[in-house]
Amino acid sequence: MVAFAAIRIIFPFMAGSNDWGFYGRREELGRLLEILRGRRWFFGAIRGRRRIGKTALVQQALTMLEQDEGSERNVLFFQLPDSDPADVAAVFRRAVRDAELQDSVRDLDGLRDLPGVAAGVGSLCATGVVVAIDEFQLCHRGPLAGLPSLLQAQVDRLQENDGGLQENNDGGQGSRGGLIVLGSVQTEMEALFEDRRAPLFGRTTFSLALGPWDLRTIFEVCETHGANEPLRCLTLWTLFGGVPRYWRHFAGMDGLGAIAEWSDWAAEVCARLFLRSDAPLRDEGDTLLGRELRRGNLAIVRTLAERRVCSHAQLRQSLPAGNGLGRYLKTLVQDLRLVEKELPVFASDRSGDARYLVADPFLRAWLAALQPACQRARTAPVPVVTARLLPQLRTLEGLAFERMVREATKEASRTGGGDFPVTDLVRGYWNHPRGGDGSIEIDLVAWNEDGQRVRFGSCKRSEAQHDRTSRRHFRRHVERFLSTRAGNRFRTWAREFALFAPVFSPHRRSELEEGGWLCRDLTDFRRMLGDNEPLGPNGGWKVSEKIGGEGQ
Repeated sequence: MVAFAAIRIIFPFMAGSNDWGFYGRREELGRLLEILRGRRWFFGAIRGRRRIGKTALVQQALTMLEQDEGSERNVLFFQLPDSDPADVAAVFRRAVRDAELQDSVRDLDGLRDLPGVAAGVGSLCATGVVVAIDEFQLCHRGPLAGLPSLLQAQVDRLQENDGGLQENNDGGQGSRGGLIVLGSVQTEMEALFEDRRAPLFGRTTFSLALGPWDLRTIFEVCETHGANEPLRCLTLWTLFGGVPRYWRHFAGMDGLGAIAEWSDWAAEVCARLFLRSDAPLRDEGDTLLGRELRRGNLAIVRTLAERRVCSHAQLRQSLPAGNGLGRYLKTLVQDLRLVEKELPVFASDRSGDARYLVADPFLRAWLAALQPACQRARTAPVPVVTARLLPQLRTLEGLAFERMVREATKEASRTGGGDFPVTDLVRGYWNHPRGGDGSIEIDLVAWNEDGQRVRFGSCKRSEAQHDRTSRRHFRRHVERFLSTRAGNRFRTWAREFALFAPVFSPHRRSELEEGGWLCRDLTDFRRMLGDNEPLGPNGGWKVSEKIGGEGQ
């Protein structure tokens, strides 16, 4: 029987709206279930940034396992406090009692230190219990640094004995226990498991890294929870990216579906989630920055927020004597994936021509607009603050939509449902080509090698922005690109000129397509990324009559 008493205490956010389900994570869930259904002892690590759904994944797998015939398991969840060993022992004792597993831990009342906690974990695993320890990155530093060495001895013993279970009375084998550790600060989790000097190096039997939800999941959540207009989906993706917990907060708000105008709806979303004194995400950005980033990393992120894009030289100026810049950038780009490194599209003789920008959608929105708005809301009326915030949000959505189109194009191609099989895309930022005539900037350049097709795309937040002047400039930039060394290979290929907007009205789509333009919007991508279910004329989404205006 799965002991969920401890889960209810440690993870109270799981309570709430009855219609919130488990979304996405098909591959990760399948892998975890395969491990849990096995008959061998396991030790796994699940890592990913805060709020990304690590706990929800484990809980969903255990819930499904409980429903399997003959797959009953005892489970203990406990979260390491950012405290001292005595407090860790107290949390562990309480979790064991809440899960009614005290008979599996010898002298539970006398358990007062880290060696006792490690021994208790080993005893539970040996009796077939699945133990999950959250916030495990705290073991990388401070007073809990000795726990990995203590767990190493338990892990080695359990792996040697394959969990330590004896045969049942009927001659069969009992269910094997296992240990799962979860952590949010990825660099510290990597140090605990991938550093050859670390006590737990080479001991894990599986490892999962969770990233943000894909767009297929985003569209499903939008449709299920009342954001089933394409522009509203874009707004939420701009604010949240693919972080499940933030979407969960949105889904718990009532009455938003009755708000007709986008501006009124967006103002209410921002007020309820970020600006009011009881808003659940009012301090989230600062908490994320404070927990994930140390001083040098934080200085870089704040500099990027102020300037939006920075060169290596500009970032060096933001740190005292440029101390450790390369190390900080590696952490932010490769490990945390909060910052993106862009190289120029066209080859350059200059060194150090890479540039950096904030990659995480939530963090980008927080630093650019939400954090200043939250500060103003402490002394100014919320309606006044939202009136100033909405124009900034529209600008952010325009930038986010370009990224959304690129992600959707790749995802649709990868899943086989897209209208353009992608071999590759142009990556990086548009610099001036050597010997080129004028600037070049194209939102999307994707190609298919086998069919020798290239698709050029222009992304706008509103269909009205794809006017005659904009389309003429778009064509001119494509011609300039084709005249460069990088673009010359596509001169003889079949060319497609695609216009992207969150939504196209039928009349406007027909008008543009008659002129030879492809029109693709979020409803199209929703169909491409669907589960092959009938989605209706609008891809399962509501499309407002007020298309293209500020009301949308």
